[in-house]
Amino acid sequence: MLNQIINLFWTVLSFAIFGIYWGEYFAEQRSPLLLIISVVLSILIYAIPNRWLRTLTLSNDKKTFERIGVKLLLYFVQNGTLANRIQRKYYKKSGIIHNRKQAQDYLKTIVMQERFHYCCLVLFFLSTVSAFSTGKPGIGMLIMLCNILYNVYPILLQQYNRLRIHRLLRQ
Repeated sequence: MLNQIINLFWTVLSFAIFGIYWGEYFAEQRSPLLLIISVVLSILIYAIPNRWLRTLTLSNDKKTFERIGVKLLLYFVQNGTLANRIQRKYYKKSGIIHNRKQAQDYLKTIVMQERFHYCCLVLFFLSTVSAFSTGKPGIGMLIMLCNILYNVYPILLQQYNRLRIHRLLRQ
């Protein structure tokens, strides 16, 4: 339950800014075509083959991810450090990986989450471009900030987690 609350918090926060922009956009009697194209393009990203996604991996070195703050982000996300501490303390639940099968299953979850964030990355990026092109740089900057916090860092976090799990599986 705690993980869903954390996920809901970040999703509502990010999509609220996104929604405010598109609400203003439509309040100005603009065509929905741009939003439709943005949504379709972002959904198409989900169909990218796994091997292409792997080429987008920032690094094969854990330290690279840690230097850019991914480990700090791990503290505040679902299945992250804070959530796991609370679950261990109050619910007597330990982490989500206890054996090789769970590690392999979690790798599938990572792929799904990474794909979701790539879809949202494209959607938020196109919305940012739209905001700047319609003379709304303030909300464009907010959408860009949300894109970094809600999509770029979570993508990097999934890459970091995948790297950590692959190292566990090699042991």
